[in-house]
Amino acid sequence: MPRAPSGARGGAVPPHPDGGTGGRAPIAVLLIDDRSLFGESLAAAINAFAPDVAVSHRRSAAALADLPAALRGTDVVLVSIGRADPAKGGVGQLLDALAGSGPHPPVAVLADRPSAAVADAAVRLGLRGVLSGRMPLAEVIAALRLIHGGGTLSPDPAADPGPKLG
Repeated sequence: MPRAPSGARGGAVPPHPDGGTGGRAPIAVLLIDDRSLFGESLAAAINAFAPDVAVSHRRSAAALADLPAALRGTDVVLVSIGRADPAKGGVGQLLDALAGSGPHPPVAVLADRPSAAVADAAVRLGLRGVLSGRMPLAEVIAALRLIHGGGTLSPDPAADPGPKLG
């Protein structure tokens, strides 16, 4: 079983020992990324390696066009922000819309290199996680499970490559 990502707090429902879902519905993750190749590839990789996690990919404009429909049936939202500031521009607009959408699933961001500014914005926006684009795939999957289970993941600016156990 992969180790918990650093920066993880809370509990996650571990995958079934046989690698399946153990009769539970897979964790439905909505991955929002405007880079189609990256978003589709990450979704395919997670879906291939984690049968208890089902990732679908949407571009931000499509998600914003009908946010209630995009969120329907979603357990966790992962917004890939690359190097963008989560409080500004299109990424900020998307995260503001998610925060203002009433009850919604937990939201996390995937940043190329999480910084103190990203961590501060995440706290202000009430995000449940900041994942580093430098994390191994197994740690990204473990982070999604953790967030779904009620945990949080926050970066440690001094750590390289990313989040630290808190």
